[in-house]
Amino acid sequence: MIAPEGFVVVTGAASGIGRSIAQRFFDEGRSVVGIDIVEHSDGSSFPLVKLDLANTSQLLEQCRILENGFGSMSALVNVAGIYERIDPSAFSLDAYQRVLTVDLHAPILLSVGAAELMAQRGFGRIVNVTSIHGEFGERGGLAYDTAKAGLNQATRTLALEYSSRGVLFNAVAPGYVETAMSMIDGVLETTTEEFLQTYIKGGKLPIGRPAQPNDISGLVSWLCSADNTYVTGQVIRIDGGLTSTF
Repeated sequence: MIAPEGFVVVTGAASGIGRSIAQRFFDEGRSVVGIDIVEHSDGSSFPLVKLDLANTSQLLEQCRILENGFGSMSALVNVAGIYERIDPSAFSLDAYQRVLTVDLHAPILLSVGAAELMAQRGFGRIVNVTSIHGEFGERGGLAYDTAKAGLNQATRTLALEYSSRGVLFNAVAPGYVETAMSMIDGVLETTTEEFLQTYIKGGKLPIGRPAQPNDISGLVSWLCSADNTYVTGQVIRIDGGLTSTF
């Protein structure tokens, strides 16, 4: 099957994994539209649409709005996410709901809106960037871990709904990636002595280094291509072997 001409939407495209994925598509000659909460990103090669994913009221219609401006959408990659530490002993419902809104509800709404349009044309590829924390918990990560686990399962269920209509759904679950989300109190967690001793020297990360965003973009690009004709409903870890040591 040859994919129809169409553009790719990447959320969280102003920085980190999202920007790397969007740039990868652009470099491969595909039309790209980025979505982010910021209005622009220095040096971007693709248009960036400002959208606050915490405002979910119009997200089901957002893909139709984008198609009115850019043509037909052939792929959607949901990358945008936030992290807020949740202390169960001082539980904040507002913080919990903020994370679930951006990390779970927003990508589901965009996915359903996009899939409905794609299914009418018989071709579409949707990839959700989740995390190994969708399967493995971490202290302080109650909201984030719950959201990523939910998005993994939503990916599987939506694959059941749409794959027979030509829209394939998958998720990729990174481990440690050096992005702004890896900054803790101004320090990149993958540069700490604890990380070096435990994960690099201690062998918990078999590949011997944290991921860079471009380590994620290649697989996402393939999953969103016409070359992917049979992979759907999968959650694929990209973690340098980390979870094989658990």
